Amino acid sequence: MVTRKDPNGNVYGSAEAISREQALRLYSSAASRYTFDEARKGTIEPGKLADIVVLSADYTAVPEEQIKDIKADLTLVGGKVVFQR
Repeated sequence: MVTRKDPNGNVYGSAEAISREQALRLYSSAASRYTFDEARKGTIEPGKLADIVVLSADYTAVPEEQIKDIKADLTLVGGKVVFQR
């Protein structure tokens, strides 16, 4: 969404690229809409679930070309560790 590149490095619709913040918001909120659970999760606000992922790099600071290389190091769901690298 941010670079508009496919796995081979080809760029499609570069004029339609979106910001990192827009991509993160879309990715987070869309997932909850797909499961019809947007009232409980998908955005950060009071009363919603707050599952957390710790990433291997700062999504907001790495060069755009490195976003695809970021991995989850730790995932908490319901206050419990469900994944740890």
